[in-house]
Amino acid sequence: MLERTYHIKTPPEPAIEWNAYEKIIYEEWNDLLNRESNTENDLQSFFERHPSMLPGAFQLIGNESGHYPWFCGVISQPILPSYDRRIPDFMWLSMNSCAEEPVLIEIENTNKRWFTKKGNQSAQLTQALNQIAEWKAWFSESRNVEAFKAFYGLDRESWYCRQFHPSYLLIYGRKKEANANTQLTTKRYFLQSDDVIIMTYDRLRPNQNASQLVSMKLNQNGYKALEVPPTIKWSPILAKERALLSDLDNAILSNKYISKKRKDFLVRRLPYWNEWAKKIDTGLINAADVE
Repeated sequence: MLERTYHIKTPPEPAIEWNAYEKIIYEEWNDLLNRESNTENDLQSFFERHPSMLPGAFQLIGNESGHYPWFCGVISQPILPSYDRRIPDFMWLSMNSCAEEPVLIEIENTNKRWFTKKGNQSAQLTQALNQIAEWKAWFSESRNVEAFKAFYGLDRESWYCRQFHPSYLLIYGRKKEANANTQLTTKRYFLQSDDVIIMTYDRLRPNQNASQLVSMKLNQNGYKALEVPPTIKWSPILAKERALLSDLDNAILSNKYISKKRKDFLVRRLPYWNEWAKKIDTGLINAADVE
């Protein structure tokens, strides 16, 4: 008979509610978009702080999956093994019961133009689409797919027999210019394909289902947490993958939206959950158990 092998502690303060966090995201987002000028570094930093704003965590193509992405977060500037040109800005390793869907994301500056005054595709947009075409060409070689799976641990047993379908997201420009007239709107639609989605910055919305997802980066020592959402909670469901991340404690301590009492509790409990995650038999897990 299965029994629980973990103990839930009552925190001195709960995590902030999603509605409060969503308001924070929109305040930062509107401030960023309304600046006279912003850089891709500004956008990169924003998405690292708020990964729930990046589509694709639960699949980009088709219906949203019920599975969390591998590592429970988004990878900033992910490595493609043996690829020596421009890497993606972000990547989700999303999955469902039947398929693995790495989602490679390219972000461009918000002020880049979709079309010229004559209605032709801009050189900047062509360059961005060419970048995605290069990634697609790289994945078209089976040796690269195998190297990618091994590098990110997707060749583990639970991923066997699943179909491998990378998808690509380009976040580019603003709606006002892209939809300047119906002809351009139609043309923009046909720039996409079955595995490539192009959207303007105006389409982005925070996804509440991603309220527990973090941002991370790969270094010589493994995966380092960059940022956590202030909604983060400890949960046995996510403990094993979170245990693969270093610096979760520092990411918690640096988040200005988490209270000191809450930070102290989360940091104090992190070693417990990392140690529990080493168990081979974790017993019965209740999805409602969170701290």
